[in-house]
Amino acid sequence: MLLLLAAWPSAVVVAQDGMTIYRCVDAAGAVTLQNDVPCPQGSTQTLRKVGALPTLPAPQVVAPPPRAVVPKPATAATAVASPVPPAPPTKRGPPPPLFQCRTWDGRDYLGDTETPPAACVQMETVGIDGSSTLAAGQACEMRRDACIPVPAEQLCAAWKKRMDEAEFRWKFGGSRNDDRKAEFERATRVYRDSTCAG
Repeated sequence: MLLLLAAWPSAVVVAQDGMTIYRCVDAAGAVTLQNDVPCPQGSTQTLRKVGALPTLPAPQVVAPPPRAVVPKPATAATAVASPVPPAPPTKRGPPPPLFQCRTWDGRDYLGDTETPPAACVQMETVGIDGSSTLAAGQACEMRRDACIPVPAEQLCAAWKKRMDEAEFRWKFGGSRNDDRKAEFERATRVYRDSTCAG
């Protein structure tokens, strides 16, 4: 490729692998510069060797400084979507006391109090002749159940038994009584919220 230039110093040549630049001046005085191609016959030729130019390393990309994140004010939509932190675990305590009770006719049960209300037990009445056929009235005798506290080391087993018995009465007692269901749910809640449930 021939380049016609006005003067030698103004020529800028970029060499990658090294090359020879030929400066040619013809009979009319016109100057040409040629890369790796000798000047034609009849021209005055001057050589200049150009070595490989050093290359600079690629500029390093500098990451911009992180932008400060400004929290957005909570709106009704974001307040609903925000996750609710879990509640701290509830510290469990021992189960409440229970009492082993026995009725006047020998039935055992677990109760909440040491002094349950007295029950009116029907009495047999007789007439003036001493027989029940002429009995004209009714009578009952007030009797109380005998109760003793369940020892602390047996409370968990007692509450588990009470929960199981309440479930049996609710599910197999002949009718789905709401009071029986409520008693089962209460006993279950007491058991699970205590140290018995581990």
